[in-house]
Amino acid sequence: MFISTHLIQTNIARIGLICMILLGCSEACDYELTELHQAGTAVRTTARIDVTGMMCAHACGGKIKKELLEVQGVANAVIDFELDRDLNYAEVEFDPAQVQLDELVAAVTGIAEGKLYGVESVQLTHFAKAANIP
Repeated sequence: MFISTHLIQTNIARIGLICMILLGCSEACDYELTELHQAGTAVRTTARIDVTGMMCAHACGGKIKKELLEVQGVANAVIDFELDRDLNYAEVEFDPAQVQLDELVAAVTGIAEGKLYGVESVQLTHFAKAANIP
């Protein structure tokens, strides 16, 4: 019985994709999510991502900000770091039509192969004109 190399590669790729879909969120989705809707002057979405493991503003905060800004659909990222605070955070403005929240979390938790930073919680805020708030 002859099986082509292309067929084997295609099936391996399919199995890998299924595993990523089923298991890929196991670490990244382990955070508390709070979702808010507020009136604002412009329609936008922000995420306050509480980050564990951040030890300094420049190296840690700079790397986290850089990784978040490289995600397509992110308009802005600001790191709020205080040395004596237990949890520091990133405030990210993004377009939910272009990027999912889990992609933002993965950008943080994926730094250094997941060995440096974790995400404890995320506060997602959708701003809309007052007439459009659900």
